[in-house]
Order: sequence, then C-alpha cells, then structure tokens
Amino acid sequence: MWKAPIEGGQAVQVTKNGGREAFESRDGKFVYYSKFGTPPVPGIWRVAVGGGGETQVLEQGTQSNWALLDDGICFLDPVATLPVITFFSFATQKLVPIAAVPRGPIPQGGFGNRLAVSPDGRWLLYVQNDRDESEIMLVENFR
Repeated sequence: MWKAPIEGGQAVQVTKNGGREAFESRDGKFVYYSKFGTPPVPGIWRVAVGGGGETQVLEQGTQSNWALLDDGICFLDPVATLPVITFFSFATQKLVPIAAVPRGPIPQGGFGNRLAVSPDGRWLLYVQNDRDESEIMLVENFR
C-alpha cells in the first residue's frame, strides 16, 4: 500500500508485504489493514504511518469483515457455529462477542466491506444475506 498527499506530491510506500482495506487510526499513528489471498489470509495487521515493520494485531478477521474503532477492532468470526461479530480490545487484548448474525453467513466474494461501526462506537452495520437465488432462462432461436 502507498500513501500520497491529496494536493499531489511524492507517494510513499507504507506496507512492504501487501495489504488491502487500509484504515488509518484516528490519532494518525498507524495504518491497519487485512491481507489478500485465496483463501483469505486471516488476521488484521498494522504498520506505523511513517513506515516500518508490520505487526499482526489480531489473528482472526478476514478481508471485508472488520472495522477499526479508536479502542479496538470489530470483526466477523466466521468459524463460530453461527457467525458472531466480536470486539477485540487494544487495551485488554481480549475478545468479547457482541452479536450473533441471525441469518447464516455473510456473503464472501465481491468487493467492499461487510461491516461498519459509527465513529462513536454505538452503532454497527453488517451485510446480511436474506435471500440468494438464481434463474435459468431458455432463449430459443438466439443469434
């Protein structure tokens, strides 16, 4: 990942070993990110904004299924029997379940985050798969 001044200028490389979905901490000290892979590389990583070595902050969490807060990270735990949204506290290093996702797994695939938290940490939004269907149509005399 790279960063560049909005007004233009020299881009600076922030991560050296790849990364995806970067979010800068509100205090401006770190960039948190996930890593891309097939299957998805688990974990959330961070690097100082000025560059340096990357550190794995959280072993759980996968691309598109996490959100950064001032005091921790919310993420979808896909290995639970029913998917659970969990909070990881930076201060205590503990995992706290927040909510079970009532309707099966959140769809994997496509792009974009499936989890968001309001800036004050009071509200959480997640993508829920209510219906998944397809239709097959036969078109006769198609040219």
